[in-house]
Amino acid sequence: MATRDLLVGAIDFGTTYSGWAFSFLHDFQADPTKASVKQWHSSGTLVTEKAPTCLLIKSDRKTLEAFGYDAENQYRELADNEMHEEYYYFRRFKMALNKKLGEKLDRGMTIEDEMGKSMIALNVFAMAIEYLVGDMMKSVKDKLTSAFKKDDVHWVLTVPAIWTDAAKQFMREAAVQAGLLTNKLTIALEPEAASIFCRHLSVDTAISGGNISIAKMPVGTRYMVLDAGGGTIDITVHEVVSENSVKEIQSASGGGWGGILVDKAFENLLVDLAGPEVYDTFKRSETEDWLEIWRDFEVKKRAVAPNKNARVNMRFPLSFSKTFAKITKGKLSDAIEASKYASDIEFCGDKIKISASLFKSLFDHSIGRTINHVTSLLRDENVGKIKTILMVGGYSESPMLQHAIKEAFTDQDVVIPIGASSTILRGALVYGHSPLSIRERVLKYTYGVETTDPFKEGTDPEQLKVIDSTGVRCRVFSKHVEKGQVVKCNETQVDKTYATGHKFQSKVAFDIFATEQCNPKYTTECSLIGELKFDLPDPEEQPGREIIVTMTFSGTEIIVKAVDKKTGKDWSVFINFLG
Repeated sequence: MATRDLLVGAIDFGTTYSGWAFSFLHDFQADPTKASVKQWHSSGTLVTEKAPTCLLIKSDRKTLEAFGYDAENQYRELADNEMHEEYYYFRRFKMALNKKLGEKLDRGMTIEDEMGKSMIALNVFAMAIEYLVGDMMKSVKDKLTSAFKKDDVHWVLTVPAIWTDAAKQFMREAAVQAGLLTNKLTIALEPEAASIFCRHLSVDTAISGGNISIAKMPVGTRYMVLDAGGGTIDITVHEVVSENSVKEIQSASGGGWGGILVDKAFENLLVDLAGPEVYDTFKRSETEDWLEIWRDFEVKKRAVAPNKNARVNMRFPLSFSKTFAKITKGKLSDAIEASKYASDIEFCGDKIKISASLFKSLFDHSIGRTINHVTSLLRDENVGKIKTILMVGGYSESPMLQHAIKEAFTDQDVVIPIGASSTILRGALVYGHSPLSIRERVLKYTYGVETTDPFKEGTDPEQLKVIDSTGVRCRVFSKHVEKGQVVKCNETQVDKTYATGHKFQSKVAFDIFATEQCNPKYTTECSLIGELKFDLPDPEEQPGREIIVTMTFSGTEIIVKAVDKKTGKDWSVFINFLG
């Protein structure tokens, strides 16, 4: 683990924005909140701690032309010169990994760029990580006189807590493909990283809830972490264990209700106004103008607040109206006047004026889903009494979301740290230097392996019947740990003994399953999430050779260990969730 690494680098790979930071061990020991965070420059005077997660890739599918603001600006220039179709332009692609348990995720999956062209997802993710790693290492080398290579750094890559095990593994493999050593890489959960960081912050570092300090909360205090990002809303409940550590009380939950739902609502509005054919044609034929609309919308989205009632004015390219006229043979202004938006939208040259109420309504779906979920969690008796909600993540900086949470939960103190969008990045560094900051986790699923029991005629399903050297058997689920169970990080859970079923058996394969159920009988009620295979030395004539299997929840990944009782030989592997 990264306890004594001299340098920790963190990568916050977000749906909408990404960034990197690093800290040296001596700086961390003096002040755990101290970090070198990349400052990104957009085309104007704007300086941010994260850049848009945008990649511009050449037609060879191998060469990254630009990342972040540079990718946005170069793609606009290419579109202006009608050369953009030779490139791949990816943005907001991380949500492709936001799957439910049982939904397939594999190394060969493809994702589409903004114009519908496909590339292998793993390659796109790896390119983004490789760029961020290389960019950070340039900065590290500028600060140091001694030679420091990326293999000398312990890297921490953040992922949403609600992601499946397969999605977390996918990110690890993308990082390894990007050139990182797997033993120098830790996967950290975003809300946990933010929570750990805020345990070190003083009272005066909060925008809101300024009289509450997460750092000064006594042992036993529980608080909710609401990590609102561009893609996902990730919610966990933590309890203070000691000055520097917390434990999870409620397993992470939430959904894809982040800031991009607001963008989706705006896109739906444009499609509603002009029709899908007009919008799609405009996007493809007037790509530069399409990009300009979205850049302006991003600015207006961040500025809108509950107490602002003036109309929102946006630049709106004339090419949109011209595309509408060309396809429909009508005027866009007439279509709006005849629609339900007549009193809310007004066109004036290359400007569009949207009523404050309509613009604010774009947040309704995202905020509504979030508030409903938080409400149900606060009512859960297992969660206990929660007096504080800690809001982190880039979307937590939205005045609309902040106001909605405060209004809905008046019995709770809402704490929003200054720089809520970079708390995850900074917390990942703390986690890299001090991985024991998280002591316990609550399991989201029941985990176990497939084994066999004697077949019961008339009771067991015929399709699960198998025959081995011991007789007629039935494939069943053998539970190791149960959903909702509290597990200590890095401590071995229940060990179970299994026996070989064939004469001279030289290979063993355990299929590993997960399920939302607590006590399934058969694996047909579960999702196959991985397998553990190994060769048995010195095969025995008779079946019944005993193998002990244990599972260890090493923070964010699962290690399965099998021990051959006869020889004492053991095999330890991270579960392969990608098949």
